[in-house]
Amino acid sequence: MKVSDQFPGIKLGFSTQNFLNAMPLGVGNLKEILDFASAEGYAFIELRDPSAELGEKDCRLISAYAKEKNVEIIYEIHKDLFDPDFREVFDRAVRNTAVFGKPGLLRSILSWSEFSADQNKAGWTREELDYITSLADSCAGVAKEQGVQFILENIVEPWFGMDEVMGLDNFFAGTSLVGFQFDTANPFLPSCRRVADPEAVAEYLGTIPGRWFTTHLKCGAEGAFQPVLMDNPLPFKKVFKLMSDNKVKYAAFELLAVDSKEECFENHRKSIEYLANSGIVEVN
Repeated sequence: MKVSDQFPGIKLGFSTQNFLNAMPLGVGNLKEILDFASAEGYAFIELRDPSAELGEKDCRLISAYAKEKNVEIIYEIHKDLFDPDFREVFDRAVRNTAVFGKPGLLRSILSWSEFSADQNKAGWTREELDYITSLADSCAGVAKEQGVQFILENIVEPWFGMDEVMGLDNFFAGTSLVGFQFDTANPFLPSCRRVADPEAVAEYLGTIPGRWFTTHLKCGAEGAFQPVLMDNPLPFKKVFKLMSDNKVKYAAFELLAVDSKEECFENHRKSIEYLANSGIVEVN
């Protein structure tokens, strides 16, 4: 299984978030997931460790096993910049990411707690934007010293700022070191504070060269996060074309987690079948 030659340079993987309900975080389960990734032909996994709870010894065991399986590891935490535990978790996460070696990518989320605390909040204030841009670039600088690229994923913040309400475009205009993980569903889900136009999002992605590192292939069909890939508001074929044009290497399935391990595996196979039927992936 590989990405079609019409989209050169893209590697396909998946987030272990997809398995967290059925296979809790731990060395044994991660080895089984790596076995699956290797057998199915995935190039990498994103290891979701929400609060960076894995110790360095466990990370070294997982890293060695992944190298045996020829599978790269991107490390994921799940703390937004306003979370009071963010910096403590980030510091542990940088250490863990360095253990896994190349590609040396550490991902977290751009927003969440500030919006979940206020259902009427439409975006960031200028003061909040100043705070998160400074913190994000400072953390990216710390990570860079250890050979790690820090990236943030779009979640519920508006994609575009408007008047005095700041959005994702303002954030990236105000930073220079932190990278971007594009979630293909979040801008178009009802949870987003201003649902974005897919064409406008696609156009914006071409304006941030060198900042976009990875993509979560997540489906927001019918206004909801789906357990398998299907037609998305921003079509996946267009996403792959944008990735290839912008030299973005890593595309990872992010699927709604289910409770059955076998169903988790099957949902990945169904998603591969969808991409194959769309001409995006070639299956041997």
